[in-house]
Amino acid sequence: MRPAAPSPVDPDEARSRMLEELAEAEYDDSPGFVAWLLATIEDWLLELVDGIDGSSAAQAGVAVLLGLALIAVVVLVLRRTGLIRRSHALVVATELDAEPVLSAPQLRASAREAITAGRLDDGTVLALRALVRDLEERTLLDVTAGMTAHEAAHRAALSYPELRGRLQLGAAAFDTAAYSHRSATAKQAEDMLRLAEYIAESAPDLSATEPDDAAGDLDGFRDERGTPAGTPAR
Repeated sequence: MRPAAPSPVDPDEARSRMLEELAEAEYDDSPGFVAWLLATIEDWLLELVDGIDGSSAAQAGVAVLLGLALIAVVVLVLRRTGLIRRSHALVVATELDAEPVLSAPQLRASAREAITAGRLDDGTVLALRALVRDLEERTLLDVTAGMTAHEAAHRAALSYPELRGRLQLGAAAFDTAAYSHRSATAKQAEDMLRLAEYIAESAPDLSATEPDDAAGDLDGFRDERGTPAGTPAR
């Protein structure tokens, strides 16, 4: 006697249930939670496979698609909550408003020390934090809790529209250093620090209201005429 085929599972409902489970306060950042989550998914998928009528290709296809969808959701949630970030490889905080609040010069000096010591990820993170802190000190940027590097880059480009492309590249380098399984390169770290240093010495363009989409492809922070982008602050 064949086992009864399981009733079709709505992918949206399964995704919703998974997100609800992950939102429970009992879940934390510990490795034990990750192991439990993966084991739960594995057991659930095995139950689905065991209950599928081998002659039903449609049911098998639904199970495979559902499994892939759940894996995708889990990866997204874990990345969002920081459980699969490489933060263990960093010795500095990645929050743009991390405590204790250090001055922009202090953060730039720390970034230079980290890069010189070969800690490129730390240096990249500190350099962008220095850039953000500098703009905050000059009231050019209002840093909010949870602000991302790309959000900060977009808002910084309002004051430095000609550096929009460099700012976005810096935000991408920050994400690589802070969250990716890859490490920032020496060039990314140096470019991020040079950008922070350059902006610290340059006056903003207060006439800009939105970033110029045509700007950003600068070479060494120079415009098409070879003139340094931005005007050095007096």
